Amino acid sequence: MINNFFFLIKIIRVFKRHALLNLISSSIRFKILFRIFTEIIAIGTFKDQTISKEKNGIRIAKALNELGPSFVKLGQLISTRPDIVGNEIAEDLSLLRDNLPPFSQSEAIKIIESELGNKIEAIFQNFSKPIAAASIAQVHYGEIVEGGKTISVAVKVLRPNIDTIIYQEMERLEWLTSFMENFSEFKRLRPKSIIQKAKEVIKFELDLRYEAAAASELSENTKIDETFYVPKIYWEKVSKRVLTMEKVNGTPADKIKKLIDNNFNIKKSASNLIVNFLRQAIRDGYFHADLHQGNLFLNKEGNLLAVDFGIMGRLDKKNRKYLAEIIYGFIRQDYLHIAKIHKEAGLIDNNVSTEDFSQALRSIGEPIINQKAKNISMGNVLVQLFDITKQFNMSLQPQLLLLQKTMITVEGVARKLDPEINFWDVSKPEIEKWLKDELGIKNRLKQTQEALEALSRTMPDIPDFISRADLAFETIVNNDQGKHGSISSLKYYVLLSAVAIFGLIYFL
Repeated sequence: MINNFFFLIKIIRVFKRHALLNLISSSIRFKILFRIFTEIIAIGTFKDQTISKEKNGIRIAKALNELGPSFVKLGQLISTRPDIVGNEIAEDLSLLRDNLPPFSQSEAIKIIESELGNKIEAIFQNFSKPIAAASIAQVHYGEIVEGGKTISVAVKVLRPNIDTIIYQEMERLEWLTSFMENFSEFKRLRPKSIIQKAKEVIKFELDLRYEAAAASELSENTKIDETFYVPKIYWEKVSKRVLTMEKVNGTPADKIKKLIDNNFNIKKSASNLIVNFLRQAIRDGYFHADLHQGNLFLNKEGNLLAVDFGIMGRLDKKNRKYLAEIIYGFIRQDYLHIAKIHKEAGLIDNNVSTEDFSQALRSIGEPIINQKAKNISMGNVLVQLFDITKQFNMSLQPQLLLLQKTMITVEGVARKLDPEINFWDVSKPEIEKWLKDELGIKNRLKQTQEALEALSRTMPDIPDFISRADLAFETIVNNDQGKHGSISSLKYYVLLSAVAIFGLIYFL
């Protein structure tokens, strides 16, 4: 309890310095008591005048970064929930980057040797000092020998005792949200569910085997996509606290001047980024959900090399079709079609007028039709769409909101590479192809085959089915002896038909 109180004092003093207490007080029931209490706690702490002039979201991001790794992850999670904190704050929080001073190379070596059970010299050659450090892990470079070849690798190592620190902070955050709910209107924002979701996300980030698996799955999905590359994972050098993957050879996407000076095809990179994101989201239903400039490298041909697979998103088939139909509907200005898709998918109530919803969609689409391509943002279209759907009592899955946040990030990076890029023109061929494949006869036959294969897996149950059916018919025959002389032959006809059907399914 004492630790929790000191934790609260720390938060108040940081929030005071970043001019956030007034922002919070608007949701507090006892505003006067809150101001008196926080002013006493924050004695000797003064507002940073340069920070106080910045936007709310930027100030929140800086405060969370100062408070520690759990708060950084919490802020990144909140950035995917514009339905809770508003679009402006969510967009500002999406810029939150957790850069912290590195821990020592010797400490990293101890962790690696402990995790992989060998001396560092036997595991990596030329193991470097840390080249990047974040709140949960840091990265080193090294070399391994495989098949007689020397391969350059990037080695990610969790911070010492980070799991203990994170769990303690999360417990205190849970206490804090319970405490705040008693004195504020924050309950309507469902803070407990946000904290719980943050714990789930961080749980995966604290085990680097999950990130390795995510990279492996994304690599498998995108192996046919020549313009997008996922580094190879070296599983024999992966553990809970150590991740080893191929070192990427490219130029960071945020080094625009360097890219231009070295004649990189950055316009092609911008198009490739949008196309590959759509392929991952719509075709595969599994997408890299943190495609900011720091996680992307480019080569001269305009191809993309991605890193950091700690945050990934999934979409089921229904939501993938929903997303494709929405984007394609806006491209064709077919608002009634978009409204019908919402209704068919059960995303809006049956008592909602399709025509009324179509009119609301038109209010989003029409203003952008005559604008220049560089002023049109699909991410902002989705923001407006999700705002309007609230009026029609439409509930959205968290993954759709994560998708929206990622799409805004992707668009932002693409426009920095090519300010004139037309998201709609780039998207249209990819979406048309997917819809054609999805609705075509080949895919329908594939779906039928999958259904038959699922039925065929019930084949081991057929003897039991026949036995129970035979017993049922025998009972009928015994009870109705003399009344239905044809029952016995009917029994064998039905049983024979059942066997024939299951046999056909099996051989198909």
